[in-house]
Formats: sequence, structure tokens, C-alpha cells
Amino acid sequence: MDQIETIRKRQLAFALSVGIPYFAFVIGIFLVVYLAKEAITDIILMGFPLHYWLVAIAIYPITWVLFIWYVGKANAMEDEIAAKVGGE
Repeated sequence: MDQIETIRKRQLAFALSVGIPYFAFVIGIFLVVYLAKEAITDIILMGFPLHYWLVAIAIYPITWVLFIWYVGKANAMEDEIAAKVGGE
């Protein structure tokens, strides 16, 4: 039972170490766009204002890259734990 508790704590710590900064990043983008809307809407990239790029386009590739990395690390962690449990 101690092994299961160790696994749970390790996975929770990893999930929070990824999830909390990601949440802060997303909220931060929206806050920057909201608080500095005059400056951000004046910047045009390829025909679109910067706030459009930040909120509608940039967030999705960043999210996918982060989630793909997270799933890979989580699977590696589970494999490592399974090898330890299987070897005992």
C-alpha cells in the first residue's frame, strides 16, 4: 500500500507542476490582452492584430506541445513504476 501512495504522490506532484504554470500562462495571456488592449491591438502581424494571434492562434500549438510532452513523461513515469513493482 505504501507503493501506491508513493505513486499517487509522485503523479500528483508532476501534474501540479505542469498544470499550475500552464493555467497561470493562459490566464496571463488574457490579462495582458485585457489590460494592455490599446497597445496590443495597434500591433498588426500578417494582417491580424496581436491580440488575435495571442488568444486565438498561439495558445493552441503551445497547449498541444505541452500536453504531448506531459503524456510522454507521465507514461514514462508509469512504466518506471511498473518496472519497480514488477521487479519486487
